[in-house]
Amino acid sequence: MAEDKDVIKQQRTLLLGLLAGCCFGLQAQSLQLRDDHPETYTVRKGDTLWDISGHFLRSPWLWPRLWQANPQVANPHLIYPGDVLTLIWVDGQPRLVREGRAQSGVVRLSPRVRAEAAVATIPLASIASFTDGYRILEPSLLRSAPYILGDQQGRVVMVQGDRIYVRGQLEPGRLYGVYRPMESLTDKFSYAELGQKAALVGSVTALQREGGDVTRVQVSSLKQEMRQGDKVLPLASGDAIAAFYYPRPGPTLDNAYIIAMGREGSTAGRHGVVFINKGAAQGVSAGDLYPVLKPGPGIYDYDDSALNQLTYYESASRYLRNTGPAERLPAAEVARLMVFRVYDEVSAALVLDGQDLVRTHYPLGTLHDAGLRP
Repeated sequence: MAEDKDVIKQQRTLLLGLLAGCCFGLQAQSLQLRDDHPETYTVRKGDTLWDISGHFLRSPWLWPRLWQANPQVANPHLIYPGDVLTLIWVDGQPRLVREGRAQSGVVRLSPRVRAEAAVATIPLASIASFTDGYRILEPSLLRSAPYILGDQQGRVVMVQGDRIYVRGQLEPGRLYGVYRPMESLTDKFSYAELGQKAALVGSVTALQREGGDVTRVQVSSLKQEMRQGDKVLPLASGDAIAAFYYPRPGPTLDNAYIIAMGREGSTAGRHGVVFINKGAAQGVSAGDLYPVLKPGPGIYDYDDSALNQLTYYESASRYLRNTGPAERLPAAEVARLMVFRVYDEVSAALVLDGQDLVRTHYPLGTLHDAGLRP
């Protein structure tokens, strides 16, 4: 009996398997369960396959092997809130099944007709919320774009249904997006201008061209107040989000870091959006995973201090700071993010899980086995 327990313990410590039937192109990796994994789990509203797998696996991106999904892995709609999942073993491999559905041989989680939405791979709602309101644009494009001049009443702020004027030649009958320029994204290593963030404030429909380069338009929709000077651009046809994302470790990047937050502020938590300073030009693709590293604090050791005491850089005197740079303690992984939108030199990424907030200028590492809690 003791020997059987030892065998089971070894199996749960290190499990090897092949990626047969998996379309992700990942190399075979050991399927490792978390030391504190549960035996059963009840699916909650808002859960994703990533979240649930994170309760069981040290590497949640291997979730297809845990679910024993059918060959058409592109459809992850397998489970629903309220379902009870049980961890079982099939040919020495762990599998998650609905309670009471364990069978010999191949175990599957079959779809069921349910009124509520099935569990998605990752939180698509967070991505949709972002992509519906923000774009990364070439700074030169924003500078030369048509812009709102005003209306007949001389108002600074426009409301839905207003007929207003735009500086620029627009195509009558066409719907345009109205964008407000935000911060410019400049790489701190190369000093290159990578792009400019812009917020979608609403849309207008071009009515007719007036004299010169002025076009009369009507405000069709508003996300926030529309002002004089807001830029008018064609709505992006390629901004629809993918139906499914399959996270996997991304390629190694040099000097990669969080360059900006998706929204206002300097921090982001779970399911927040951030921008990184790498894009298609550096081989980044949608679905790539990266750990976020929190830099260690600076510290002056005994030999560096005239007071013969340990001192953090933040509390060090100006004299001590002038003696030289502080020793930097090691960085620690605090979160994982997944790229979901790739531009030429910049990418937008979603914070999937983490132990702490992430901030601008936090560097990115190479993902091996972050093992963070969802």
